[in-house]
Amino acid sequence: MAIKGSVAWINYLDKIELPVLSNTLKSICLVTESDKVKIEELVKVILNDADLTSKVLKLANSVCYNPQQFSISTMSRAIVQIGFESIKAIAISSALVDQLSQKNNQKQLFHSLVRSFHAAVQAKYMASDYSLEEQETIFIAALLFDVGEAAFWSCSSSTTHVLEDRVNCHANQFINDQKEILGTSFKSISRGLVKSWHLGPLLEECLKSPTKRQARIVCAAIELAHHHEQNPDKGRLDELIKSIALMTDKSYVKIKEDLQKNTLKAASLAEQFGIKGAKAYLKVHQARRQLKANTQKQFESLLHISEFIAAGKSWDVVLNLILESMHSSIGFERCALFVAKPNSSHYKIYKYSGFATKDWLSKPELYVKPLHPFDAILNSKETKLLPAETCLQRADTLMAEGAPFTGLIPAIIGSFNWPGHFHGFIYADRLNQAEIDRSQVSSFRLFIQQIQLLFSA
Repeated sequence: MAIKGSVAWINYLDKIELPVLSNTLKSICLVTESDKVKIEELVKVILNDADLTSKVLKLANSVCYNPQQFSISTMSRAIVQIGFESIKAIAISSALVDQLSQKNNQKQLFHSLVRSFHAAVQAKYMASDYSLEEQETIFIAALLFDVGEAAFWSCSSSTTHVLEDRVNCHANQFINDQKEILGTSFKSISRGLVKSWHLGPLLEECLKSPTKRQARIVCAAIELAHHHEQNPDKGRLDELIKSIALMTDKSYVKIKEDLQKNTLKAASLAEQFGIKGAKAYLKVHQARRQLKANTQKQFESLLHISEFIAAGKSWDVVLNLILESMHSSIGFERCALFVAKPNSSHYKIYKYSGFATKDWLSKPELYVKPLHPFDAILNSKETKLLPAETCLQRADTLMAEGAPFTGLIPAIIGSFNWPGHFHGFIYADRLNQAEIDRSQVSSFRLFIQQIQLLFSA
């Protein structure tokens, strides 16, 4: 039975998928004041979970939370040494990561959790003129802002796979796809979980109508983290920094410098909480040197390929030469060859050349459904550019490296067929470093013809 609408999803996540996380977060968040009674309550909540106790004590002894390296061996000592709100933040962060990571650990969940830590660290930085307790409250609000999305990606419902396929096919229609498939949005689910799990009035305000300065800081940090993940638009980043400057009374130059440092800090913190790969995901990528087409090299490569085919060289050797030539002589940052059995739409990557394509091997199979933008190109048996409406035209290198599995970027597809054995296609892109021009399209077609010639021979 399909789950539709906010109420249905909130009940499903609360009662069926995440009852342990629900109870843990409720218990921690209901402890709101740092008087003696409440401290004892928080200690009791944490000690009820041996894994959580171990994680909190380990982090309480880390350089991040305990720079003077005082030895902390008990929860009461930890609260006295680094503060009630800091322990509360550690406990919530640990519970969130541990409980969600035990579920379906998909790539989308990883993205959501890393983004949440990024937002939380940036929010705490923007709140530096508040007391430590208030800073930690703002940190928690930013960390849990996207709790609905993280909870959804962690669940075992088949709907997660349906939406993930849509994300891969329709990179620019994510909100619409949420409403169509879930009958609601991640933000609405977050609102419901925040209320059901008693995650605090500040977070409720952030998700409804942020008017207080604390709530506006959280929302600015959320937008900043989403921007870093998805959109390298420098104009929008400048606007964000200017608005942060007005809220924090810091200079534009100082904020721009600090935001980069905070990103690295967030990556380190996320990894301390057990999210491996956060540093690689959040790091600032330097723009690679753009490749340039070399017509003389293309001619020489085509000549060598023809000679290899005529001489009966191994088709494996010829394919390596074709892909490498596409990369180095046509000027494609990346190219990869996908193959499928006759009459099958399940493609596997077979060979690749250029930058970052090893990452694609982590997802061994690409299912080209009728809705997938690749499908129309492959059915036409032609060499074509991906339709513009399916592409993330402004995706940065970090986002682009996942293509064609997570968000499509401008690319070219060319199909081939070896009757009775397999069929497939070559995918090539420029990692959004530059446009694919007409001469590159023409050159790409010539190399595709060589592949077809190879298999015809």
